[in-house]
Amino acid sequence: MAQTFKSYEDLRRDGVLTSAGSCLQYYLDVELLRPHQFCDTCNSYMELKTCSPRRFNDGYCWSCPQAEHFRSVRHGSILHKRKISLSNFLHLLWLFCNRFTACDAARTVSMPPKHVRSHFKTLRQCMTEDLIQNGAGGKIGGDGHIVEVDESKFGKRKYNSGRRVVGKWVLGGVSRTTGECFLVECPDNRRNHHTLLSLIKRYINPGTTILSDRWKGYTHLNRHGYIHLTVNHRRGFIDPATGVHTNTCEGMWYHAKRHTRGGHGRTRTDSAAMDLALCEFMWLKRFNLTRSDVSVRKSFNFEIPELMKRTFG
Repeated sequence: MAQTFKSYEDLRRDGVLTSAGSCLQYYLDVELLRPHQFCDTCNSYMELKTCSPRRFNDGYCWSCPQAEHFRSVRHGSILHKRKISLSNFLHLLWLFCNRFTACDAARTVSMPPKHVRSHFKTLRQCMTEDLIQNGAGGKIGGDGHIVEVDESKFGKRKYNSGRRVVGKWVLGGVSRTTGECFLVECPDNRRNHHTLLSLIKRYINPGTTILSDRWKGYTHLNRHGYIHLTVNHRRGFIDPATGVHTNTCEGMWYHAKRHTRGGHGRTRTDSAAMDLALCEFMWLKRFNLTRSDVSVRKSFNFEIPELMKRTFG
């Protein structure tokens, strides 16, 4: 965990945000922006110089010493071609780390909510890319591993009453051995045998011991290279004979559903927003950041800039 990053309050107290130059230098020091730029045309490194705000809004740019080639200091980062100031983006970054909603963050930094949502969406997309690049979000389990699987519906009760839930079916799995997990929306919003089997083959390695309830969609997993044990939830949460249970996965649903709720407690039900929310939850769970206590929030404040550093680099 990098200790070079500071909270927004510390940056403001230390005077880092008082001028564009000091703020830019902080970005370069912690490598949130690339500290060096290379001119492919002249085959030489570029120099950081001041420039007219008409050319680049930050008042600084990379300049080639051999020819009049200029490049924005934001080149190669997600801030490229974005008009937000560097100090405001740092403020948004720390608000995102402290779980502010887009509307609350917009009021804090006096920005339109749609712009804040765009920046928050970009951060979540970085999490998705980081999951893919580091192999997380792929297959889990294997020989000697135990994985609990379960499906749950993400949505809301119709008319806020009864047990009928309108929303999306999501298949989830968590490894007892490594703590890795996956959450994926069921295609066509179905949870039949063919749908669940194809998703299990995609996300769980053969040879894994799979624990599930007795939903008919999980039948015949033994025929596809898995060791399948079940628990009858009509009789209890734990099988008295084998000790099989899916309580770990059931507990994960509570945190996942709480995380996927948008502003004002509404659950994201459109596929694109839900996919980003599920990927964000998997990324957070990988770093054990799904709780809300103070120690986790402090860790979150360091992990997110580390993510941005890897993305910018």
